[in-house]
Amino acid sequence: MQRVALITGGSRGIGWALAEELLLRGFRVGIVSRNPSEAVEAFQARDLPAFAVPLDLTERPPQEAVRQVLAQAGALHVLVHAAGLNIRKPALELSYEDWRRVMYLHLDVAFLLAQAAAPYMAQTGWGRVLFIGSVTTFSGGGPVHIPAYATAKTGLLGLTRALAKEWAALGIRVNLLCPGYVKTEFTAAVWQNPAFYEPITNRIPLGRWAEPRDIARVGAFLCGEEADYLTGQAVVVDGGFLAY
Repeated sequence: MQRVALITGGSRGIGWALAEELLLRGFRVGIVSRNPSEAVEAFQARDLPAFAVPLDLTERPPQEAVRQVLAQAGALHVLVHAAGLNIRKPALELSYEDWRRVMYLHLDVAFLLAQAAAPYMAQTGWGRVLFIGSVTTFSGGGPVHIPAYATAKTGLLGLTRALAKEWAALGIRVNLLCPGYVKTEFTAAVWQNPAFYEPITNRIPLGRWAEPRDIARVGAFLCGEEADYLTGQAVVVDGGFLAY
């Protein structure tokens, strides 16, 4: 049976790499973003079964993504919430509006998507929910000031554990993938700035930032059959950053 996955933020960065990994492993993947067409067309040109789910998660109810996937694919087995937003400001300069924007996309949307997807996974007795956390789930951030982002990513750990306990009997595994520092468009403002890039890189025992595929390969494992006895976990892929 071909598994169907929904990936938010699947048109670039870690989300794109995860979509590619799942497609290569035989999944059919609905890519949720404001403009998924370019990514979907690129995958389809390689005969990979991606399909577009155009949706701005900050403007429309997240549950619409689940409804669109079900309408196009007729099933849903895997949910990956990779869409993200970061506002790099110290706490004393961060407006409540900015705080809420970060919290909503990372935490509220994660809960609403999972809540909408779980009943369909439960019908088949098999499901995977994968949230994308961060090394800041455990480090709190730094040297860049990102209090809202670090708090949201830490909150995802609580949500992961709660849902993992509640949904285990339904056949649904819920995990949190925590990347370290990854070279993507999302982090360009950090890795292009020597004042940030050098101290971060010097703390990574493997001596380099991750590429999106380094993270995606682990994420694909967590979405597959092999991870059947793994739930409620925060899996860190950071090149040893937290070992210090």
